[in-house]
Amino acid sequence: MIVYLVTDKFLERQIQQVKETIQHEVALVRYSIEANIFRDTYLADSLASVVSLDPDFATKNWNSISSQFLSKAALVRNIGLAPNDIISHAYPLEGNEKAIGLDFRTVPNQYETVQIAKDTQKVFIAGPLELVQGGRALIARYPIFTDSPKNKNYWGGLSVVINYDKLIEASKIKDVIGANIALVATNSNGESNRLIEGNNIAVENYDISYPIYLPNNNWTLFASYKDFSEIDSIYKFKIIFMTFGIATFSIGYFLLIALVKNYLRAQNLSLHDELTQLPNRRYLFQKMTKIMSREGSIVEFTVLNIDLNKFKQINDSLGHEAGDEVLKHTASSLNRCLRSSDFISRVGGDEFVVILHRVSNEEDVDKVIHKMHLCLESSPLHWNSQKIWISLSIGSYTFKSKANPKLINEVLSNADKSMYFNKSSAKNKDIAFFI
Repeated sequence: MIVYLVTDKFLERQIQQVKETIQHEVALVRYSIEANIFRDTYLADSLASVVSLDPDFATKNWNSISSQFLSKAALVRNIGLAPNDIISHAYPLEGNEKAIGLDFRTVPNQYETVQIAKDTQKVFIAGPLELVQGGRALIARYPIFTDSPKNKNYWGGLSVVINYDKLIEASKIKDVIGANIALVATNSNGESNRLIEGNNIAVENYDISYPIYLPNNNWTLFASYKDFSEIDSIYKFKIIFMTFGIATFSIGYFLLIALVKNYLRAQNLSLHDELTQLPNRRYLFQKMTKIMSREGSIVEFTVLNIDLNKFKQINDSLGHEAGDEVLKHTASSLNRCLRSSDFISRVGGDEFVVILHRVSNEEDVDKVIHKMHLCLESSPLHWNSQKIWISLSIGSYTFKSKANPKLINEVLSNADKSMYFNKSSAKNKDIAFFI
């Protein structure tokens, strides 16, 4: 869940960056369409001005004037001059021969745009239209008046055919990745909109819209974001980030597990005797503190202090390796003699301390002590070719009173004194030897 949440957070940022990129690209498309149309229409406006100043000069030098105009225009396919709304000149003539002599009044849909230009006395852009020779085009209609600026004497018109397909290609509208694009134009009557590029999905659920200002009307550029998971860059980012995130999290997880294990192992080692694996002195005091911290409660337990008799003799005669085996054997045997609720620890050297929980009766304590002697002293420890006989000195101290942590050292000290008393009483006996 952490990896998914972090991935989603970063994906949100990535998607926001993609959105900003798309907005920037759509804005560039809008700028490109406007700039290309205005550049060529302004150039054509200059040509219309030349014709209106001196129609005779323009018609006589048509090829020269037209070629200069087309050399500067980027998207113009051809131009036509129509005195009295009848085409008399076209440039280039090749491929447009059939247009010569066309009377716009005989073509209602074209004549409508000529009339709009005449009535408004300024350029009118029609289209895009399907051309007979193939492709689509915008047609800019320029009305020509010979009495400018009064504009009462209508001479005819200039038609400039702008290559719509090249306009779309130059705008890079189809190169926008991650969005559905639509271009909508206003009809000549200004009452309704017409989809001229893209699809209605972008119009109906658009996220971005930019107006495109043309000389006589407006277009609108719409964009709606696609499913970003389908965008290659977003998909790759998600896969890479998820892979990296899971790998990092997995490594971190296993490192954490290792750290916790090492911590628990270190803590366990700090509380246990390395040789016998029994709790050590530190653990004993923690246990005693826990028992004696029940404020106001009456607690009862017996502490047994156990010491091996003549353990030094075993070490000196057979070596420390034998002594270690004796300690491990003693720890294991004592553990088997006790209840699961009892506590046994090795507090150093050959000394062991046992806590008998809820045992305060002297007879019960003697039974446990007898059982310990029996377990250890009834049979020898076989080590290599030797038989090692083990005997114990066990002192006890029973506590039955209100819990008080300040009494811990006193309780342990009394058990220790009892053990030394027991040990001294048996000092002349041969109770620990090997054969």
